[in-house]
Amino acid sequence: MEKICLITHVADADGAFPIILSKLIFQDVAIFSCETSEVDMVLKDVLSHHANYTKIYIVDINMSEEMANTIDEDISLREKIMVFDHHASNMHLNKYSFIKVVDSENGRKECGTTLFYDHLKKSFCNPILTKENLVTMIELIREGDTYDFTDELKQTVFQFGSLYAIFGRERYIEHFYRSILDNEVFSFSEMEKLLIELEEEKKHQYIEEKLKRVKIAKILGVVVGIVFAEQRRSILGHAMVEKLDIDIAIVVNVDRSVSYRANKENVDINVLAKHFGGGGHKHAGGSPLPEDLQEKICEYIFNDIEWK
Repeated sequence: MEKICLITHVADADGAFPIILSKLIFQDVAIFSCETSEVDMVLKDVLSHHANYTKIYIVDINMSEEMANTIDEDISLREKIMVFDHHASNMHLNKYSFIKVVDSENGRKECGTTLFYDHLKKSFCNPILTKENLVTMIELIREGDTYDFTDELKQTVFQFGSLYAIFGRERYIEHFYRSILDNEVFSFSEMEKLLIELEEEKKHQYIEEKLKRVKIAKILGVVVGIVFAEQRRSILGHAMVEKLDIDIAIVVNVDRSVSYRANKENVDINVLAKHFGGGGHKHAGGSPLPEDLQEKICEYIFNDIEWK
């Protein structure tokens, strides 16, 4: 029996949904979720025993060019690895045959989930992939991740997105895996409706609270708003650029990474994201934190700290 390896982005639903798709199609899947800065490290570990895997999929995240060069020199690895990425800052990696980076196609913004889903549909004749329930969820993920909304689904997209925060990653994956198996058509259950209503109240309060804590500054000549937050980073960032007189919203999660959001046509977040070792789309992206950041914070607060 073939064994599949899947490496996805740990940060959001677009990284979680490929796990659901894998569980629906494959019987044996080894799953690794990581940050962008950790991909090479995880991939090196996977490649150290790559003979165990028939295929290695990397979705909504990408490797360094150095790692891509290493793989490109080994024909067996080139044929085994497939990358599905939608971040415009990684377009240069399209020169490698095993990497597919698509920001938009035929006027439609793509996400990691849609690219992986399209590949599965072409490669496996499994009727579950055409279930109306699943097709609707894929579109909800796409619109929520890219902010490329349709009038028909925009409200549902935000509600569906709330459930990721409510359930948490593992429960979200299991919940919607079961939902796809059990239901033909997408609709919110009564329980989900109640949870969404409660979450909307909490989200509104959280955003209003965080907006009061935003610090306005200039970085590389760009007017930015900076706030520290661990939750609802994407929605918070978009609220910041809509309500504050800034070009780019910067949301720092000290435990994870930095998120950038913008909504002005003449503003590209890559100006900042790439400068600080990251990247993304024109209006959404991220960058890693310095590895010793938490130690430096502790040293700033506790002057006489002695590390053991």
